Amino acid sequence: MLLKWGRMQLWVVLFAWCLNVFVLSLALAIFEILIEKENGWASAIGPRGVGRRLFGGSIIATICEKPYLTAYHLLVFVFILPLILSSELLLLKSMVAANPGFGSLFVSPAAYLVMKVGGVTLIPLLFLIAAWLSVLVVEDFLWFLLNWYYPRSLDDLLSGKIWWHTRWLTVGSIKLPRFYLTTALGAALLLAASFSPGLLSVSASGLK
Repeated sequence: MLLKWGRMQLWVVLFAWCLNVFVLSLALAIFEILIEKENGWASAIGPRGVGRRLFGGSIIATICEKPYLTAYHLLVFVFILPLILSSELLLLKSMVAANPGFGSLFVSPAAYLVMKVGGVTLIPLLFLIAAWLSVLVVEDFLWFLLNWYYPRSLDDLLSGKIWWHTRWLTVGSIKLPRFYLTTALGAALLLAASFSPGLLSVSASGLK
């Protein structure tokens, strides 16, 4: 019975995590479609402002597999998105504190990802980083799937004709940005690791 309850807790958390990633990605994709229209990678929005090109040809751009980054992407993905994810976590923790019955679905060593160093409970970094990485991939794909200003966007994506993706993988007759696979794989590994209490429970003595 306890094993069955533990599995249900795990699936509740996984479902909530996936739903949250999808909702955030959908909202961000629609927002970007509205402001960018058919001009992806913030290429036509405020070239001297939020669309300003940064790190062109640098190691940072190479790691991101893009020709350059923009001030918009740094603002949204380095500051705003992590702030939203962290705020959601704090909201969840406050709801758990106020309603222990609700918390029983999420708070258990098997289902809720808590990082402890000694007696100090920290933000579950791996859990949040996995969500952040997943939004990068899902939001990008939804931009192509839903872009009503750019009807051929999905076809161009699957044909490898999108200029701001610089590395591609061929899967059968289609092409996909390589970062889709590498980022999704990284997110999956971090999510799996965050469900392993042994990896996330670090004693102070173990750090010495």
